[in-house]
Amino acid sequence: MNPPLRANSRNPLSQTRLRLVVSYVAVTAAIVLLCGGGFYSYVRWTLIERVDDTLKHVTQVVERSLVVKTGVDNRLSIDLDRAFASGQDDPAIERDLIYLEWFDASGKPIKSTALFRRPIPLERGYIHATVEVAPGHKLRQFTIPIRHKGQLVGYLRASHQWFEVDKPSQHLAIDLIVGACVTLILIGSAGWVLSEIALRPVHRAYDHLQQFTADASHELRTPIAAIQANAQLSLENPDGVVEDYRQSLEAIERVTRRMGKLVADLLFLARNEGRVAEAVESCNLVDILNLVVEEHRPLANTANVNLQFAPLSGAIVQGVPEQMHRLFSNLLSNAIRYTPAGGQIYLSVSQSSSKLTVEVRDTGIGIEKKHLNRIFERFYRSDKARSRAKGGTGLGLAIAKAIIDNHGGDIQVESVVGEGSVFRVKLPKLTEKPLADTVGMPWPNKA
Repeated sequence: MNPPLRANSRNPLSQTRLRLVVSYVAVTAAIVLLCGGGFYSYVRWTLIERVDDTLKHVTQVVERSLVVKTGVDNRLSIDLDRAFASGQDDPAIERDLIYLEWFDASGKPIKSTALFRRPIPLERGYIHATVEVAPGHKLRQFTIPIRHKGQLVGYLRASHQWFEVDKPSQHLAIDLIVGACVTLILIGSAGWVLSEIALRPVHRAYDHLQQFTADASHELRTPIAAIQANAQLSLENPDGVVEDYRQSLEAIERVTRRMGKLVADLLFLARNEGRVAEAVESCNLVDILNLVVEEHRPLANTANVNLQFAPLSGAIVQGVPEQMHRLFSNLLSNAIRYTPAGGQIYLSVSQSSSKLTVEVRDTGIGIEKKHLNRIFERFYRSDKARSRAKGGTGLGLAIAKAIIDNHGGDIQVESVVGEGSVFRVKLPKLTEKPLADTVGMPWPNKA
């Protein structure tokens, strides 16, 4: 299990995690601000519209109660005391503390029920306005002209306390701000936890990359040091005998060949992991295995290991022949390398309804159970000292696993320390006809 990511300048993943959370919170904050601002504006506009509708209703009630009289000199007059008193009968005026004002045709204030001391200038026409009558005290006003038979009589203005808009708006703003802060804190906390969960695969890949880089550097350091030592030895003895130069050059050539194989293996993994690079075709698996066995039989004879192969007719798979050859060469090379003298290796092919199974059994040193889940990792060695002594790059099984995955197959391993190992490769069959029964030899009993 990977340790939790900690934000520090030395860990780029932690910095990435922090940037992800900050970006997530910033985007969420913008959305919350936009939605909260829209909701606040809508509520405030609704409150103002309610007040304006109330003022309009009051002016209509008062206007209907006005009685216009014509004097002897054709001057129009209104009984304001009775009109305003009649208007006060409207429950909306009493409940909402609405003030009424009357202005003559010239705009001069005549009568008012308002409590503010100084008169507010008249806005002529059907106008809604918000005015401040004292510090922190505002009114919402609505003014209408009153006409009689086409003649302007005066202006009626109704005023409403503005705190019925301001107070709910302020409470709403505070609630929205507190809610937004709590939401952002919760989202930031959740984002911090979720980002760690999301970055765990990246964290593992980063750790694997660091381990891979360290292992590759270690594998390259030894041959480079050998090349440098042999070259320096030759340069320090310019008059040395030809045989000494030959031995140095042979050593350099061997080490260079090993480095070339390591680089080739790394390039193969980089280019082919997760995909089949070459065009696939029908492959006769038995022909490929026969070739692999013949190539490795001299190596098995040299190690005094008995190599047996049980073929199967009609074993056809779809894949890349070169990669199939490399897959089984790696498995067989490993079996020979870790099987002591006098041991046996048994290669067989079997079938099922949809799969072809190739087994590579050996009576080698075996693998401890705790290492089985990691033997396909790059540069992983269950016994590093013994593995390095026997040669190899530590990439053979990783390459085998990559090839099998690319071809839609599977590999299973069974092993007992001191008794041997079984590598079982399963590949999809490519045939519409029933295959013949498995042709094989019984697994020989150990003496």
